[in-house]
Amino acid sequence: MKVEEKNKFVSMLVWLSLTLFYCYQYILRMLPNIIMPDIMSKYQIGAAQFGSFAGIYYIGYIAVHIPIGILLARFGGKKILPLCIALTASGLVPLVYFDFWGSVVIGRALTGIGSSAAIVGALQIFRIIYPDKFARMLGFTVSASLITVVYVGTPLASVIKSVGIDATINILICSGIALALITYIIMPKSAQGVSHSDIWTDIKAVICNYKLLFASLFAGFMVGPLEGFADAWGSAFMIAVYGIEKTIADSLTLSILFGMFIGCIILPYIADKTRLYLGVTIASGTGMIVCFVYILSGSANEKSLYYICLITGIFCAYQVVIISKIATYVSEERSGMAAAVANMIIMTFGWVFHNAIGISLDKSWDGVLVNGLKSYSPEAFVTSISIIPIMISLAVVGFTVMGISNIIHARIQQKARKL
Repeated sequence: MKVEEKNKFVSMLVWLSLTLFYCYQYILRMLPNIIMPDIMSKYQIGAAQFGSFAGIYYIGYIAVHIPIGILLARFGGKKILPLCIALTASGLVPLVYFDFWGSVVIGRALTGIGSSAAIVGALQIFRIIYPDKFARMLGFTVSASLITVVYVGTPLASVIKSVGIDATINILICSGIALALITYIIMPKSAQGVSHSDIWTDIKAVICNYKLLFASLFAGFMVGPLEGFADAWGSAFMIAVYGIEKTIADSLTLSILFGMFIGCIILPYIADKTRLYLGVTIASGTGMIVCFVYILSGSANEKSLYYICLITGIFCAYQVVIISKIATYVSEERSGMAAAVANMIIMTFGWVFHNAIGISLDKSWDGVLVNGLKSYSPEAFVTSISIIPIMISLAVVGFTVMGISNIIHARIQQKARKL
């Protein structure tokens, strides 16, 4: 095998390993949306507690981005990734074998910690092995995970209905252990993102970059449709506001993921061709606002909800576009860490949206109980979900200001060169 062909083969093995892991952790990330009624019934909890359970995943997820990056650089993907996959799967154990609610929350945090290695590994390693196709290869990985969730979500709900939640979660645990072993076997020893510069200098250069921080913050404001609606509160909203059956409601929220699968192919391509990364992000934010205003109006029907969720999902792919842009705010050797820090900040808002919506629902609760559980009114859901388009509006304003600032700065530099 020629050296060039061998390098391509190794690169594809790395991409495959990380993509399989990313798909697995994405299924576990979206799991609360499917098992919400079972969990709330089993542990007798309210919306705020469930929001904490769903959201603490993101605390574990974002807290270890930099440490995981350092471990990957020092020990390589062959050692670190299988361990992280096993940790991700182990977080499900309390759901089956413990009745103490605190252990379930801790398990969810462990799942988040382990899952962090999937995106950090992709951001660091893809930047090295695919320098000219970083956004597209990252987009393909995200697309693969999303299409997996779309086609696994509905069967998973059916499996839970057929064999029960405990048996289903045991299957997911065993699948994770098997994936850890497969990853160890197929991941080449050379798969690591190595940096020979001083790590503290790299970290300081990234976290002190104000453009990176502001762009990441605004991008976090826009994560609500995916991290707050699709993976936790979407189905409950559809059931309460539109009176839709749960199986159909799950399918509607999963259509957001199918839309993002499409968007992760289209939006990075448009951004790469036009070089208008901020422009694509602003357009995506504006599109999501329009979609949510329509969803919250309560005037949609089942068919229109499917298409509007699909369109919302396409715009959710802005994350791949903006992370690729943020990576250019630092030198090339630090771009992987910059992208990881950006993703860490963005994903923090997953926790923010989960908890903000849950707390808002509890504050709007009118005292109604159904089978001993809190039942929230359609008005309470509309008020709480309205947090999402409000935050996106702030992000659109922020990115617009950044875009105008970039244009003014470029013109000033152009005039200075002419003088």
